[in-house]
Amino acid sequence: MAQNGVEVCSSNIALGREFIEAGPSCGVISTEEYPPIYLRGRIEPTVNVIMLIADGAGLTHRTLARIVRNSANSRLPSEKMWEVGIADTHSADALVTDSAAAATQLSTGYWTNNGMISVTPDGTLAKTILELAKEQGKSAGLIATSRITHATPAAFGAHCAAREDEDEIALWMLSNEVDVLIGGGRRHFLPDSGTGKRTDNLNLLSEFEKLGWAVTDSFDTLTTDGSARVCALLANNHLPPAANREYTLQDLTNEAIRRLSTNPRGFFLMVEGSQIDFAAHMNDEVRAVEELLDFEGAVAEALEFAKADGNTLVVTVADHETGGLAIVGGSTDSTEAEVKWACNEHTGSPVVVYSYGPNSYLLGAHMYLADIPVIIARSWGETQFGPNRGVYGPDDRIPGMWKAFM
Repeated sequence: MAQNGVEVCSSNIALGREFIEAGPSCGVISTEEYPPIYLRGRIEPTVNVIMLIADGAGLTHRTLARIVRNSANSRLPSEKMWEVGIADTHSADALVTDSAAAATQLSTGYWTNNGMISVTPDGTLAKTILELAKEQGKSAGLIATSRITHATPAAFGAHCAAREDEDEIALWMLSNEVDVLIGGGRRHFLPDSGTGKRTDNLNLLSEFEKLGWAVTDSFDTLTTDGSARVCALLANNHLPPAANREYTLQDLTNEAIRRLSTNPRGFFLMVEGSQIDFAAHMNDEVRAVEELLDFEGAVAEALEFAKADGNTLVVTVADHETGGLAIVGGSTDSTEAEVKWACNEHTGSPVVVYSYGPNSYLLGAHMYLADIPVIIARSWGETQFGPNRGVYGPDDRIPGMWKAFM
């Protein structure tokens, strides 16, 4: 089936598995096309990585959430992390990215066009950090408060020329055997003869069960089930807003970590606070704060695990800023602020990167979103991940000079 002029894989489970077994192929892109990566030092080995993505949350969204939570002179869990950096977010074809292209940077190290999911602009499949984790025998999980087939989680578990093809994305997640899937979007895993939307008559939830996954649509069942692999799609569409849920994103993160951490080879987990972006598109600062504070609970859960474990890198980042939010008034001893929105779309503003654990000091810099998965891959011993970019660090022999890292 062709989309955006690019041929993508057929909606066929066996064919999808063949793509994965063959390994996603990555086009060779010259170093002149991509900027180099500058590192403050050597990359250290690490075992686990938890990446938390606050969709649409700019620095001002965070500042407002902090004020509302406990005043300006307080700190969110993210803001207590060791290192703070900033990342540019532009896509391959636009200064203002969408979530698909931004998440492709975060998952593959490649820049792509808006609307594309972990493929390069010419349609070449780009290996994701989740796929690399699976290749190395690690476990992998995805959590989102949106449909699990929405743009951000899709970019870690799938490859598509068009983000709208969520039935195809669901097939990829089955083919990639993502160990833990928690979110909404059940409709893209079920045939349209019932509550589903699939027109190919495939029941992907049944396929997950055949492969040994526990499958549930109940949070209560999720908490009592002891399976290491689970597909918990808790809503047909997106999950309810944070204020209307009986469970938190922190609860879901705990459920994922307790399963993934049983693998002695380690794990990769991506957690998205999807609906921060939904609220910002509506210029709804009250809901944006509710969603961001729900997200920060997940950050606290990840940090608690990482501090006890000692071999886990935690990265908190946004894919882009939404709404052009500004604080224009208020008192420092209040939990209220006066705000204004510039627009109801994404902006090209850089985003904040918070990190804790092994290699976090390398993320305390001005970088690109695409740098983050490359650093993760190298911490797992893979130096050929992502596009062909120069990687430079300080030359120990000549102070102030840079040298190429292998």
